[in-house]
Amino acid sequence: MTITVYSKSGCPQCVFAKKYLEAKEIPFEEKRVDLEDVYLDEVKELGYLSLPVIADSTGNHFNGYVPEKMEALVATWQA
Repeated sequence: MTITVYSKSGCPQCVFAKKYLEAKEIPFEEKRVDLEDVYLDEVKELGYLSLPVIADSTGNHFNGYVPEKMEALVATWQA
């Protein structure tokens, strides 16, 4: 399973989400929507208008820094 974090500069929730994954030693790919328009298009295709958006390769995704959802993602990764 791969994890993608869509983020942008100056987004506190994006920073929290990335730091959480780093603290749990979960590898992820960061896609900065402020640097690449195609990443913004991907976020919109998922149905979101705010960041961060966290997606995994199994089709699960959510937006925002939501501790319960982050914990579930880590549990799935570690399983």
